[in-house]
Amino acid sequence: MASRIFSFLDELQHDLFREKLAAIEPKYFELCSGLAGKNEADRIQSIELADYQETLRSALNKAISLADDSSKAIYFEYDLDNDWKSCFYLCNQYNTLEEEDEDWASEWEKHVEGPSHIEFAEIYAEYGFDRSEAAIGNTLYLVARTVVALASVCQTVESHLPISIAFHDQDPIMRIRTTVFHKREVL
Repeated sequence: MASRIFSFLDELQHDLFREKLAAIEPKYFELCSGLAGKNEADRIQSIELADYQETLRSALNKAISLADDSSKAIYFEYDLDNDWKSCFYLCNQYNTLEEEDEDWASEWEKHVEGPSHIEFAEIYAEYGFDRSEAAIGNTLYLVARTVVALASVCQTVESHLPISIAFHDQDPIMRIRTTVFHKREVL
């Protein structure tokens, strides 16, 4: 089953490149509904993310402010098995997804603590990563909501650095922003 969940995670990366963010969560809601049941998908969907996103925004802005000439990328990592605890890492290397070399993310110079998400962690702990169809559905939807939360925040901040995200030990790392982005007013 592990290869199956990683195929879905690869698809999520492709969705980030080709879909509008607003289309990603509904897709993974439906996937979760099919694998874990609509009640589980509703349960995950009902979790409010406004405070989580505000904490992400604050930590990301702090990381951006710490960037210097040696900073090449920002890598956000969260831990599925440890209350969704997270950290933004300022890395002095960066490789594109096509290079298939994620060692750059372990070459960081500074870091900023990010938020935890206890509710996500509790649901994840009930099912695990991929030990059943329900686990796969829940994990994918929790990951998709986390990725979309950060990607939404990234649309509101100005940075010259690529920004990537992964849960602890995820390979490949998902790219959220690969080019320079200038802040625009969000309507």
